[in-house]
Amino acid sequence: MFKHVNFRFHPEKFRLGMRTFKTGLAVFLVLALFALFGWKGTQIGTLTAVFSLREDFDKSIHFGSSRIFANSIGGALSLLFFLVNDFFNYNVWVTLLMVPLLTMLTIMINVAFDNKSGIIGGVAALLIICLSIPHGEQITYVFARVFETFVGVFIAILVNADVDRLRQWLKR
Repeated sequence: MFKHVNFRFHPEKFRLGMRTFKTGLAVFLVLALFALFGWKGTQIGTLTAVFSLREDFDKSIHFGSSRIFANSIGGALSLLFFLVNDFFNYNVWVTLLMVPLLTMLTIMINVAFDNKSGIIGGVAALLIICLSIPHGEQITYVFARVFETFVGVFIAILVNADVDRLRQWLKR
């Protein structure tokens, strides 16, 4: 079953590269910002920073905006789920039918907007919100999730731009 998997440690590849450094810096900044303001949601903000930090500034902008858009779709559809679920008094059949349908709809909307890179993030947002948020906190969580995503994207873009600018300045 795993005969094609050949994990072998290569000491020459074990190094701290610039992208790895920028990723660690972005995670630190998200954690520091959230701690400074007493915000919750560090897991979403830090994961978004890691996902959004790409090879360069332009790729970070593209992927970050893709992620924010997709999470907004997942969040909006999760609100639809909660409205329908509330209407039917949280019957298990609503979850069994609506969550798969909304998952497919999230994918279809992202594909229709040519946002394939955001599909996984959008579906993850939908599933996390629909399946793990306590009753009564759904609307707040949807907006918090999109905000945390925005913060992670913003910090990844900021780190990418500033570290690249600093690197150029040091080359002079």
